[in-house]
Amino acid sequence: MGVWDYFTPEQQERLSKRIEQVKNELGLEEFKRLRRESNEVVSKLIKGFEEGVPPENEEIIALAKRLDESQAIFNERDPEIEGTIERFHIENPDEKDHGMDLKIYRYIEKAKSYI
Repeated sequence: MGVWDYFTPEQQERLSKRIEQVKNELGLEEFKRLRRESNEVVSKLIKGFEEGVPPENEEIIALAKRLDESQAIFNERDPEIEGTIERFHIENPDEKDHGMDLKIYRYIEKAKSYI
């Protein structure tokens, strides 16, 4: 079971519509570039976590900010959606969503708290 399964049907519909809206606004190539960039940022954050770089490190905070801004394009900082994602990670600590398990999710959230 992935994070998508944790969303209510209404949340799934909202997210699907928002994804389509972003694709239409940006164009498919820019949309793909944005997704690739977001995945690269996540990879760098995971590397920082694995190397023991503290979440209050300026580079990690900057990466967390970029990820937050990218995520906001899609979820519009909807607290219900963000809460659902957090619940998924708490209830499935070893499951990965976009490469993040609970430990990495908490590391990134801690870095975001310094923004």
